[in-house]
Amino acid sequence: MLVASIGGLAGVGKTALALTAGRAATEAGYFNGSLFIDLHGYDESPVQVGQALEAFLRALGVAHDAIPEAVEERAALYRSELAAWAGQGRCLLIVADNASSADQVRLLLPGDGAHRLLVTSRHTLATLNARLLDLGVLDPQAAVALLRHALLTADPTDRRVTEAGTALQELASLCGHLPLALHISAALLILEPDQTVAELTAELATAQSRLSFLDDGERAVRAFFDLSYRRLPPDHAALFRLLALNPGSDIGLGAAAVLADLPLPAVRAVLRSLVQAHLLDCVNQRWSMHDLVRDYAIELARSVSNPQQHTAAEGAGQDAATEQARRHRRLLEHYATTAVSACARLGMQAAPPAPGDFASQDEALAWLDDERANLTGAVAAAAEAGHHDIAVNLPVVLYDYLTWRGYYDDLISVTTTACRIAHQSGALAAEAGAWNNLGIALSEASRYKEAFRAYERAHDLFTSLDNDNERGKVLNGLGSALRESGRPAEALRAHQEAVAIQRVAGDLREQAAALNNLSLAYQDFEDYDEACAAAEEAASLFQRLGDIANEATALCTAAFALQARGKIEEARAACQRALTASRAVGNPLVEAATLMTCAQLDGLTPQEQIEYLLQAEVACERANAAELRAAALSGIGVALTTAGEIGQAVTYFVRAKSMLEDLGLTEQAAEVHDNITALQS
Repeated sequence: MLVASIGGLAGVGKTALALTAGRAATEAGYFNGSLFIDLHGYDESPVQVGQALEAFLRALGVAHDAIPEAVEERAALYRSELAAWAGQGRCLLIVADNASSADQVRLLLPGDGAHRLLVTSRHTLATLNARLLDLGVLDPQAAVALLRHALLTADPTDRRVTEAGTALQELASLCGHLPLALHISAALLILEPDQTVAELTAELATAQSRLSFLDDGERAVRAFFDLSYRRLPPDHAALFRLLALNPGSDIGLGAAAVLADLPLPAVRAVLRSLVQAHLLDCVNQRWSMHDLVRDYAIELARSVSNPQQHTAAEGAGQDAATEQARRHRRLLEHYATTAVSACARLGMQAAPPAPGDFASQDEALAWLDDERANLTGAVAAAAEAGHHDIAVNLPVVLYDYLTWRGYYDDLISVTTTACRIAHQSGALAAEAGAWNNLGIALSEASRYKEAFRAYERAHDLFTSLDNDNERGKVLNGLGSALRESGRPAEALRAHQEAVAIQRVAGDLREQAAALNNLSLAYQDFEDYDEACAAAEEAASLFQRLGDIANEATALCTAAFALQARGKIEEARAACQRALTASRAVGNPLVEAATLMTCAQLDGLTPQEQIEYLLQAEVACERANAAELRAAALSGIGVALTTAGEIGQAVTYFVRAKSMLEDLGLTEQAAEVHDNITALQS
């Protein structure tokens, strides 16, 4: 290839790479000399093609009065001079640094195959017929190495390098591993020899603006970004600013089209241009920004939302701020309304899809997974922007999805926001519902004390609203939390009261849910007759309602009660019915729980247990249920131990232990470790 072009974000090290590679190639004997020019392509007064040709001709030894005025004639003379060098067996490396377009370097192409042209640009110069190299930021290890090298070059005795601990990694991360930001941070440390790396890192982490902080007096990250931004066409610059309003770290094409208020083909073209300018990255049709570029875009968006910062007339600033707020609202509405359609596909009784809706459960789940960060972020963004309806309602919409995937930390976060905003808005019913959902999420996260407070708040609010049906739901959830936290007597009373309330209210679904939990409470007291009756009634009600997923759950509950009563065959039959139902639902978490139940039935051979548990482990992985997956792995280890397969058993115990440790469940991990020790002793 005669031409190579290095593209990348401002400050990523394109010029440094070009110079280093060029010097190495020349020293290795590939070239007899080199020509270099900084084209200042992003400055207000870039170097014109004619000026670049004149500089190169002078460097090649052409006298000033022999250089023609016309650009085309200069280009012809330039190629002739290069040909003369080639005729003498001499090769040149020509470096055109900081070009803003292919047109700025096209006439600098060497006409003879002996020479090579190396171009750097903040754009990907796709039309140059060149070998293209897009340069990304450094990996974490290389970023830390750069900081170390810069500090030790300035002072080989600088002890801060060896005393920094993890602060260097943290500083590199805050710099986004961008070489320019890393060099500036190193310069700030060099200028302040008494400041530790940890102190500078803390200052950068808490700075109101990282971009303002990253300025060593000679170089500033913001100034580099300014040059790229100013070259954008107005509509491209507008979308760049608007993308900062997206609540997550990346955005899909549909959401970008809503934000830009453009058709899909038009917004795709603008996004492509921003990627070409290295202000956006694109992976799998998702567009994102480098952390510092996003900070820059956010500052631009805030300058629009605050008309006082405008240099234009106040009225124009207000209009721009109003339009930006309107676009932001539309984006949040897009996420909220699309989430309603997607979550509707999670239920077995979902209506046939309307035009534009998700055609299948898999399609809906794929969208929800892709947009998860945007959906949860939209709740906080809506709360901050004063869109209280979205902040309160979207967590309710997301409840089924987040519980389906086991994302309880996300559910706690969005539901906490909903509680706060509903309270501020005086929406008592919505606040009560949010507190109840928060109680459920906290219980699933084993944060029982907080869950009890949430349930208490929900119960008090529903009592004040004289809503017994919802109060019964709260008592059912509270009973489960009490049971899981080791308070069985209180749990039994709560479930009994919940069943009584729902019988009076006539809510069959909630009555069935309360009966299922009541069965579990009875089993804690070994009252298996009552437990069987409650679970079988729950399964019957769920079947009548067509709620297959909860029918499977109730059948599993019944299976344990039947087994405890000595009705082994009936227990197995209940489990098989539950397994068939759970697989029809398509929810891997329900399937995993059902398989775990099947594996715990009496009379199974170790191989039968292992078969159930292996299937459960796969389902847990699909459901993102790490704790349940660890339990399945540990169960496989126990079954293998019984079968005498000690080596394999240890392998599964080790996997379970590692997973539990990653989850921070140290007590459970210690129990598994004891199993490993016993087998290896």
